[in-house]
Formats: sequence, structure tokens, C-alpha cells
Amino acid sequence: MSFRSVDVDLESQAPFSDSPEFDRATDAASNLLLDLTNSVSHLSKLVTLLEGRTSNSETSNKNCEKCTRIIETATGQFKELSESCKELNALVDDEHPGHVFTRDRVARETKSLFEEFQSLQERFKNVNSSLNEQTKASLGEQTDLLDIEEPQQQRQEMVLEQDVINNEEFVYQQALIREREEEIQNIEHGIQELNDIFRDLGTIVQEQGTMVDNIETNIYSVGQSTRSAAGELKKALRYQRSASKKSCYLLVIIVSILLIVILGIVI
Repeated sequence: MSFRSVDVDLESQAPFSDSPEFDRATDAASNLLLDLTNSVSHLSKLVTLLEGRTSNSETSNKNCEKCTRIIETATGQFKELSESCKELNALVDDEHPGHVFTRDRVARETKSLFEEFQSLQERFKNVNSSLNEQTKASLGEQTDLLDIEEPQQQRQEMVLEQDVINNEEFVYQQALIREREEEIQNIEHGIQELNDIFRDLGTIVQEQGTMVDNIETNIYSVGQSTRSAAGELKKALRYQRSASKKSCYLLVIIVSILLIVILGIVI
């Protein structure tokens, strides 16, 4: 085997990780967050378009259908993401700074995205309700037109001429009203369901925030203790130097006294 093939084999191997399960859970959550970010962005554009065109039209109906599909898909993705958040919370090693940071980031991004998604759902529900009211009003106007005071024969002829067209349109509009009412109910149900799923997410984020605050407090305390210890050490060194100087002076005095005594004896 050549050195080149050995290099290729080494490059093809996955990088070493001391917590592969946590890394896999992080990758899964990150991918879901990316998909949901795109879905929420697309939904936001469609809802904004619908709010700007609050009239019943083929374009509005198609955009409503697109919004419904996106909401259904995103709801399923949020359910998966909630499980990923729980898994990360279970796998995190509190003594591993990278784990704590990653869990905190994923939870906060999930919470922010979830709140935006909820807001868009409410806006879409309001648009749907408005379009439904317009459709009902339009059907009422068509019915009222047939009740205008006209000769009986002329009214019958008008009904016969427009019967086929009006009947098909009436059936279509009635079906559209029922469909939108079902969508509104589904949206309300989905909002409640996701609220139940993410009920504990705020608590998790709050606990993590408290944990981060505690870590920062501990770091500050350690810093204070370190500075205090350094101050005490400096005091000890100064005391030691002072004591050493005093010892030297005392030794010089003792030696001097001894010399004087010895000289006195000799003389």
C-alpha cells in the first residue's frame, strides 16, 4: 500500500468525537432548524401576499393551499424538533462547556422560530376567515339578485339561462367555504397541539439561562478568589522579606556584640 492511499483512507475517516451521540442529535436538530427556517420564511411571504390581496381569486386560493401544506409540514417538523431538544437535554454533559452552549443555542433558536410560526398561523387564520366571509357575502348577493321584483316569466328565463353556471359556481363556493372552515379548525388544533408539545421548552430555556448565569457567577467568584489569593500571597512575600531583613539586622547586632566582648577579653 502506498503512502498516498494511506492518506486517502485517513481523510475519508470521520473526525474523532468524544460524544458521537450528542453530535448526531445536534446535527439532526440543526438540520430541522434549517428546514423550518426556510418553511417559516416561505410561509411569511405567502401570508403577506394574502394580507395584501384580501379578495377571492384563483391566486389567493392557490396561496391558501400552499400555506396549508407548509403549515402541515412544519407542524410535523416541530414535533421532531421537540424530540431532538429533549434528546439533547438528556445527552448533555454539564461539565462539557460545548454541550451546554449547543443545547442552549438549539433551545433558544427553536423557541424563537416556534413563536414566529405561531404568529404566522394566527395571521393566516385571520386571512382565511376574511376570505370566507367574503365568499358567504358573495353567495348571499347572488341569491338576492334572483329576488328582485321582475315579471315572473322574465325571472324564470333568467334562472334557466344561468342555472347551470350559477349552480356549479354555488357548489364550488360552498365547498370552498367548508374547506376553509376545516383549515381554520385544523390550524387552531395545530396551535394547541404544538403549545402542549413545547410547554416545557420555555422552562428548559429558562433553566439553561439560570445555569449560564450560575456559571458566570462561579467564574466571577473564582476570579475574585484568585485575586484575593494573589493579594494574600503578595502580603506573605512582603512579610517574609521584612522578616528576613529583621533577621539579618539581628544577626549583625549579635555578631557585633560578640566581637566587642572578644576584643574586651583579649585586651
